[in-house]
Amino acid sequence: MHGTRTAYVKDRCRCTDCTAANTTASCLANRERSYGRWQPYVDAHPVHEHIAALRAAGIGVERIAHLADMALSHIRELADPGLGDGPGTRRVRPATAARILSIGIDDANRAPHSRIDATGTRRRLQALIATGWALDLLANRLGRRPTSLERSMTSPSVTTRTAKDVAELYERLENTPPPRRTGEQQAATDAARTHAAAQGWQPPLAWDDIDRDPTPERSARPHTPDDVDDIAIERALAGDGIRYNELTPAEQEQVVHRLTERGRSIRDIAAQLATTKRTVSRRRTPKDAVHVGR
Repeated sequence: MHGTRTAYVKDRCRCTDCTAANTTASCLANRERSYGRWQPYVDAHPVHEHIAALRAAGIGVERIAHLADMALSHIRELADPGLGDGPGTRRVRPATAARILSIGIDDANRAPHSRIDATGTRRRLQALIATGWALDLLANRLGRRPTSLERSMTSPSVTTRTAKDVAELYERLENTPPPRRTGEQQAATDAARTHAAAQGWQPPLAWDDIDRDPTPERSARPHTPDDVDDIAIERALAGDGIRYNELTPAEQEQVVHRLTERGRSIRDIAAQLATTKRTVSRRRTPKDAVHVGR
């Protein structure tokens, strides 16, 4: 790069900018030496190990080079230090080590077309459908064909780009009801909810961590989201072994409200319904605040 010490040394450029950059770097090095702080190189072993961990996680050398803003040939040399005739790269500059070690081992750093586990993506799509968003509407907002999106819901893995797109869509829609202005839209919403209920798909409020929560047990009682079974509610209120995920959303709201009216804490309600405190808190309605404050 022009105007740097690298261009002065490697490219032998002697223009004013490159010469000035070399002079500045030399002065800094001399000053650090005088204070005993000069450390031009550091051990490359942590860098080798981190690159190996990144590659094991599916982040290839080309992606690492892009994220570190370094030459691919340099990353390949660091990735396979034992190859070639020499002893390999044993030391690197601190700035090089810092760039590589700063790359996190997470899905965001994977190449767009690399594949990752589809659990979070599948649950997000199922949750949106459970709230009434038809698959066709979701596919349209993602710029995908419904058949393609359906494959993403049944596949064990999806591309990083698909996971990212679905996660962003989920953030926008999880608290937004689907359109119901026309009879056709109402029918599509009702059909989506009915299908999700029949499949046992959980709505957004059912998840504390949608990527990592264990899969809840499938309810043996088929129902639609607006169904209310008074016997199921009474059994849940009595603590008769009825789990939260065995109730419809309407039943969940009633049970949480009535237990709150009885002065039960969020912790007690969560324990009785075999769910989390956060889930109970989400299911509480504004009118429950009156009872909590008493």
